[in-house]
This record gives sequence, C-alpha cells and structure tokens, in this order.
Amino acid sequence: MCSYARALIKSRSLTRRSAVSVNLRQAERLSYLSEINGDSRASECSKRVPLVSQKTPEITTMADVPQKVPQFYRRVLPDTCISFYSEEGKKIFREALDSGHMECYFKLAAQFRTQDEPAFCGLTTLVIALNALEVDPGAVWKGPWRWYHERMLDCCVPISLVEHEGITFNQFVCLAECNSIETQATKSGTGGTLEQFREKVVEYSKRDDAFLILSYSRKTVNQTGDGHFSPVGGYHPKRDLILILDTARFKYPPHWISLELLWEAMHALDKTTGEPRGYLSVRKKTSSHTEQKDILTLFKISPSFDVVHVNVLSPGISPLISQWQDWLMEEYPEQKNQEKTLEYVVRGLNDCARAAVDDETVLTTQIDVKCVGDLSKAHACVVHQLLTNIEKVPFFEAVNKFLTQNVNDHHLASFGRVTSNLSEGQEKCLSSKLTIAHFVVMFLMSWPYEAVDSKVMRNGDMLVRLVMKVKSECWENILNGESNVLRKQFSSLLKLQKEKQSNRKKCACHN
Repeated sequence: MCSYARALIKSRSLTRRSAVSVNLRQAERLSYLSEINGDSRASECSKRVPLVSQKTPEITTMADVPQKVPQFYRRVLPDTCISFYSEEGKKIFREALDSGHMECYFKLAAQFRTQDEPAFCGLTTLVIALNALEVDPGAVWKGPWRWYHERMLDCCVPISLVEHEGITFNQFVCLAECNSIETQATKSGTGGTLEQFREKVVEYSKRDDAFLILSYSRKTVNQTGDGHFSPVGGYHPKRDLILILDTARFKYPPHWISLELLWEAMHALDKTTGEPRGYLSVRKKTSSHTEQKDILTLFKISPSFDVVHVNVLSPGISPLISQWQDWLMEEYPEQKNQEKTLEYVVRGLNDCARAAVDDETVLTTQIDVKCVGDLSKAHACVVHQLLTNIEKVPFFEAVNKFLTQNVNDHHLASFGRVTSNLSEGQEKCLSSKLTIAHFVVMFLMSWPYEAVDSKVMRNGDMLVRLVMKVKSECWENILNGESNVLRKQFSSLLKLQKEKQSNRKKCACHN
C-alpha cells in the first residue's frame, strides 16, 4: 500500500472514492500477479494483500472507478487457437461431431463453469469432471443438495493456499483420488509418447463415462499466463485439433488447438515442482456401491498436516511422524504370538508419540460431525457401524489394555481427538463413544506402509503382513472405505513432503 494511502487511513479522512481506489489498486495487483505467473499457480512469493476495508464499497457508476487503474476484460485468442464459437470453430465442431469424436463433450458441457478464483483452474476442472461423472460427494453443498463445488475439495490442499498458488499435477491427482475418482496419470517427458497421447485423445473423445484432463503451459501456446488445467471437450481427427474447455472464461473462450502444440506445452516444467506437466484420465470408481464412495464418514487428518507448512507437517507433529517412520525401518524382533506382536506395536507407537506436542494430533473428526443423537438415522447408523467395526480389530483390545496398564503414563492421545468445532454438549456426546483406541486403530490401519525388499524383517514389513491378515479376518466395507481415503491422503501428503525436502536441497546446492 502506498504511503499516501497509509496517511489517509491514519488520519481517518479516507473518502469513499479513495477507499475504492486503494481497494482496486490492490485487487489489480493480485490480478496482475496471477496474469503474469499463470492461472494454475500464482507467484510462490506473492501473498494476498489485505484490503483497506473488508467490505468493498459499492460502485454504482463508471465515474466512481479511477480511470487510470489498469483492468482486464478478456484476452484475444492468439493465432495458435480457434475460437469455439467462431464460424470456423462451428464448422470444426460439426465435422468432429460427425466423426464420433465429440461424445465426451455433452456431459462436460452440461457442467461447464467459470472458475471462481484466478488460481482455481485445477479445482474447477475437477469439479466439472466430478459432476459430469455423477459422483455423489456425500456432503451437502447448499440446502438439501449434495453437489460438488470448488470449496469442497480440501482433502489434500487447503483452499486458502489454492487461492494464492493453485495446485500442482500431483495435488490434482490426490484430490481426484480422494473423491472417488480413478486416475491414470502420465507426465510428459517421463512417460508416454506423442502417438500414445493421440491414442488417448481419440479414445476418450469417443466416451462419456471417462474424461481426459490436461495440465500444460499457456506460454507455449502463445497465451498469457503459465500453468493451466483444462478438460478435453472433443477432437477433430483430420485436423488433429483438441477442443479445450477453458475454465477461465473471463479470459479466453473455449477453443480448438493443435494436439502437437499441446503435447509440447505439457513438457514445460512447473516452476514449483521442477517437473513437467502432463495429462490424466479420470473415471468414476467401479467397485461396489459402498466401496465406490470411499467417503470419510467420521475421521479426517488433522490440520497439523498442511501444505502451508515448510515441511508439510507442523513442528508439533513432525517429530512424532519422523520417529514413527524411523521405527518402521528398525529390525523387527520376532515375538512369540500375535498378542505379543500387537503389544510390541502399541508400545513402539507410544514411544514415538512422546515427541509430539500435547495440543496437536494426527487425526481428528469431520468438522460437520454432530452429536450422534442429532444425526440423521442413516448417518448415525453408519457412524455406529464404523465404530463397531473398529472395535473388532485386534489392535483395539491391545490399545485398551495398554491404556489400562499405563493410565498416567501414555502419549497415545496424540493420535486423535474429537474436533473442537463441536459444542461442549456435542463433543461430550461423541467423545463418550469415540475413544483414543478408535483413533489409534484408524491410524495403524490407514498408514501407507511400504514393504522393504531386504533380507532383514523390519517393523514396517511386519505391519504390512499384520494389517493384511487383519483385513482378511475382520475387515468390512465401511471401515475399508474410511481407511482407503485416509491412506491416500497420508500417502499424498508424505509424497509432497519429500518433494519439498528435495526442492530445498536443490535450492541449497544452487546457493
């Protein structure tokens, strides 16, 4: 903010027109940063500048708008693109339709929307695909209606961060898989060829039960900005043109563009990850009805896991996870039987939890969970079924036994607690049914274990086998769905953590 504006605010003599001017200048600065750095990811070092007032003064006439403030109203498509609704664009559409390569268009067009924020192209593209594929979010959007909206997609990346930086290719995959979508991702330059990409476009343009999503650089196609996500809306085989349903409709209309040029644009490196972009297919999961949803009913990963953090994990929870990962790599001392093995795991978990900060946890409950008595009968039934399933898992008895023997000397509370967003009465009601043991079991059954190919049996190898055994003996669909989503989220967050650590090492080397 300029010093003149500060002086006006300090003296409390800022007029209505001056307030509008300052707000617009700051808003324009954000728009300009987004325009320069691309729609998908704004500048890594730029942050949203706070406005003078939280409420933007109403502008009734153009006379109220400072005329010297630069503004944008759309962009002219470059020669590399053909407007969808131009005469040539219409002709291409008719020919593509006759060729049978526009089957994907109609369901996508029915859900086509403009992104709500300059950096929301990834979220909006995914929302279009989810609603076009008729995926039930299992959560209310507004009123009684369950429907996907951008601000519901926060399982991998906080919405507040997406507003500033957009999302990466890997984060898009994470969000898709967290919402009952099966993906097949290909990063340009690291897998696949131009001809294989063309084959995919041909295949998915003739389907309406699955879609193709592209992540590419606008710069390569001579558009302003940089990283961008868009769904493929159709294909003209003779002219080798792809229909891009551009979600930034305030900037560019839908347009036809050369397949080979898009292939080149997907090779451009993402400045954030240092990796090329790419494409992925998305389709609704085809497993049984209960498994297909894989929607979190009760649990969720706590805010201590957040991509805003330098290390993805907060300083309070990072030591716990780090020690847990180290413990998994330690050599496993053979135990006499399963009971002893369970005791060994719980003791190890408790030792790792000593490093955590008391007020932080690994898991919590869904924000919208209320007292079980206040839930709909259907939701209450599912919650009860989930808790009952957890109590059948052998780990549950082992954890309770440990807690009983170490009433004042345990640290397992670090693995979860009921969200503080509930009223005191609601929290007490849910807490009486949801114990520390439930959280610990969900953590153990949802962690993304990796078997190590070595001659030595490690703790992680033992848990892989033990979890598989438990699943075969007492696993039910509702618990499977809950653990599947949590596992994917843990896996994506840990992968992002590795990427951030790798990028920091690269920066240190360059310095």
